[in-house]
Amino acid sequence: MKSLAFILLLFTTVSVKAHVEELDFITEVDEEHYKSNARLYRGEGEHQCQSPESIGHTCKNLGVNFMDCNHAFYKLKMEDCCSGSKYGGTSIAFKLTKCTNFN
Repeated sequence: MKSLAFILLLFTTVSVKAHVEELDFITEVDEEHYKSNARLYRGEGEHQCQSPESIGHTCKNLGVNFMDCNHAFYKLKMEDCCSGSKYGGTSIAFKLTKCTNFN
């Protein structure tokens, strides 16, 4: 009888699923979720660029209203500032240089 109760308890424990909310940072966050997040971050990053004229020149970009530092890293990395720099080109590396909570 004890083993039957243990098996039943084990089965009910295994079958319970946790609720997991996934965020897709490729799409913009809706306004309700944005307003409910009280902690907003400011991030600064630096792209290392490559062009036919120069290899290794850098450009900096910054942004505000990120949900966390990972979000700041992803968004700033996707915004390639190399094409607007003096030598042009494309990004070959990126690093997040600063991320702070401004609330």
